[in-house]
Amino acid sequence: MKKIILCLTLCLAIPFSTQAHSANATVDIDVHASTLGLGAGFAMPISESLAARVNLNKYNYTYQTTSDQINYNSTLKLESIAALADWHLFNGVTHLTGGFIYNNNGFTMNAVPTGSTFTINGTSYPTSAITSLTADISFNKFVPYLGLGWSGRASKTGFSFKSDIGIMFQGSPKTTLTATGSGASAAATDLAASEAQLNKDMSGFDKYLVISLGMGYAF
Repeated sequence: MKKIILCLTLCLAIPFSTQAHSANATVDIDVHASTLGLGAGFAMPISESLAARVNLNKYNYTYQTTSDQINYNSTLKLESIAALADWHLFNGVTHLTGGFIYNNNGFTMNAVPTGSTFTINGTSYPTSAITSLTADISFNKFVPYLGLGWSGRASKTGFSFKSDIGIMFQGSPKTTLTATGSGASAAATDLAASEAQLNKDMSGFDKYLVISLGMGYAF
């Protein structure tokens, strides 16, 4: 599936790598949608083939569901600032990108039981003692990024379609479990064991695929 997504992205991206231009530009602004959220960016040319770029990305999504007599309220937060450098190969539309991202992405889930018991790490607790359980998932804050893209050069005026694909090396997710209620202290051992297991299960998600499509104007 990852290979299919990559091939489709490349096929979509390459035809939109044209730019109409006639003069030198001093700044390039853009809007885009990506797997990091909705965002905007600006770039400044350093030379004909090299540009410095800053991207701002943000998107929040909240949803609710019920399973096994537990109500789940979940929030996905995408929030990042990228400081990047684009090197256009042979002064063309294809560019290699490297830089760093301030990664404030995270996920929060709050579980509230509607039944008589709440199970943590295989141990059942009465809902009078454990009234809710919150899981917070976070990542390393300052992380490297490497990618490949297609766009008009920031040094040339005009509109251009922009596309990027790359990897954000975010590190393994870190989970924090917090219980509320009179029995929260008694459940500390089970909470710690559950945290350790979740962190182990998610250790393979240390890289994040970034795909971005947008449009910009250099002037």
